[in-house]
Amino acid sequence: MSAFSASNAPCTTHSLHARVSPVSKARQGKTSLPSSRNVLLTFPRPGSNRASRFGAIVGHASGTETPSPVRKVLVPIADGTEEIEAVTVIDVLRRAGAEVTVMSVEDGRNEVVCSRGVRLVADANVKDVAGRGAPNDWDLIAVPGGMPGAEHIADHTKFHAVLEKHFRAGKLMAGICAAPAICFEPKGFLEVRIWPFPHPSHTVCPYNTDIFFRFFYVKGFAATAHPAFVDELGGSLMEKNDQAQCRVVVDKTMVTSRGPGTSLEWSLCLVEQLFGKDKAKEVAGPMVVQPANAKLLRNLEWRLDETPVAK
Repeated sequence: MSAFSASNAPCTTHSLHARVSPVSKARQGKTSLPSSRNVLLTFPRPGSNRASRFGAIVGHASGTETPSPVRKVLVPIADGTEEIEAVTVIDVLRRAGAEVTVMSVEDGRNEVVCSRGVRLVADANVKDVAGRGAPNDWDLIAVPGGMPGAEHIADHTKFHAVLEKHFRAGKLMAGICAAPAICFEPKGFLEVRIWPFPHPSHTVCPYNTDIFFRFFYVKGFAATAHPAFVDELGGSLMEKNDQAQCRVVVDKTMVTSRGPGTSLEWSLCLVEQLFGKDKAKEVAGPMVVQPANAKLLRNLEWRLDETPVAK
């Protein structure tokens, strides 16, 4: 059983109602996708011949170690998805040993053209993952950002049902860049409705019907998003907006982040949520990830100047 199955998740009852968030300036005046470049990426699964040849470089666990429990992850992609965010989370989670399925929400085709023209080929199409009889045992659904990719993912009716079922089960969800504001906030995924009265469960009411909604009080998940979209988080609810400027925010089963520059931290955080801190450190080591408290070692070492750009 998944570590994030409904029986182990915090006992909360979630909202069934989507609500409309304000549209940011960043979503106005959509532009067409840039012309595609001759770049085609596919993703070898852990354990395949291609993956094993590079095991020492990418940091796959050696055969002498105790195997980690298998975790199943779904990563949706679409035309206009941010390619750095998508490839990073797919790559890092597969290094950790997760069984990652890359899914295209473009009906009838698995190849998508990302926001900078990079072509990605998914493992499956939305028709294989959504609908009656489709798998629903995902431990994590991680949604990359990018525009208009996040809108394509949010607007797909069949995939919405997959997201909503996952959310109601109290399982781990993650979004980055535009995804928290476009895919999660308008659907009510950044809020929970909590039963305030005594109940045999000692926590919350298990019912999800409209009869009980007027007795619930609403509590928001802490979340962040890309600077162009972060103001869309909150709406009329009491989300913890003091977390909005953080690079990666973890609140119970919700993990959000800001953009391409934070995608590696976001992905390693997801490894920690699924497998624990030791596995996250094990994966990060061979990748030579810069520690959060790293200091300059020599005067010729380069670091990005964090001084804000004058406007």
